[in-house]
Amino acid sequence: MADKPLWRRGFDTVDRRIAGPAEAAARSDALADALTIALRLRQRAQREVEKRTRRVLHLANLPTATDVRRLSEQVAALRREVRELEERGQ
Repeated sequence: MADKPLWRRGFDTVDRRIAGPAEAAARSDALADALTIALRLRQRAQREVEKRTRRVLHLANLPTATDVRRLSEQVAALRREVRELEERGQ
């Protein structure tokens, strides 16, 4: 161990002391439960922000991402219909 630099010896010492408990915590059911709760809270907050943003955009008479996506799908469907009609006419 004397051939290793001082910083590496210090790192290895700390690593040996915390690796076991950290790995045990990472595998614990409590951590899995906490992560699940955090993910659900994040999703709920994201839905709430999107809902409020949609409301504000509609109040300002601006389109939302859903509106734009719906219109894009309608334009794509119309293009397909026009293409089919052109192919039938030829």
